[in-house]
Amino acid sequence: MVATNACPENATLVFSINLLKNKRAFWILQIAGTLLFFVFGWFFVWYTIQIRSALFQSGFLEGLSVTMGNASVLQFVLEMLACTAVVILAHELVHGAFFWIYSRSRPVFGLRRGYAFAAAPGWFFPRQQYPVIALAPLILLSTLGMVLVVILPAGALALVVFGMVVNAAGAVGDMWIAFMVIRERRPIVIEDLGDGMNFYAIPKLSEP
Repeated sequence: MVATNACPENATLVFSINLLKNKRAFWILQIAGTLLFFVFGWFFVWYTIQIRSALFQSGFLEGLSVTMGNASVLQFVLEMLACTAVVILAHELVHGAFFWIYSRSRPVFGLRRGYAFAAAPGWFFPRQQYPVIALAPLILLSTLGMVLVVILPAGALALVVFGMVVNAAGAVGDMWIAFMVIRERRPIVIEDLGDGMNFYAIPKLSEP
């Protein structure tokens, strides 16, 4: 089955969520994302130590150090904010790229109430495709970051590791949706609206 811009015949809406309306789900994901920030932070710092042990003590810690001077503090904050913005943009562009790969249609990008999104409203993706769309930024950008840790100068490691952590922790919603899709045993298609998702069950091909 492939992505389609027409809801399959006899499809039944079995699950729908809108994070702007479901405050409980929204805050659960925020809390989970915060916890994952520390989990992924530990993992990527550990990875960096293993790969760049000789340079870690000098370059990485030098990159993280903040002196008491106001200019240094401001520079550090601006670098972290810029890194976060770049990572969010890259994350959503990867989502958008995979929406386009499967649909050959331009995705929609947006920003609502503090979170960015890529979506493909009006398109219905089968369960084989949607987990790839959901998890692509986590897997591809984490892999890219781990490669950069190997080849970049030590002074750049702090920002690279921070970016990997932001990207991975920010994928908490993607991981949750991918899990929901994978565990569903019925044939389904998923419509991504940006701030919400619709899950449709479709009859099996063997059924009349």
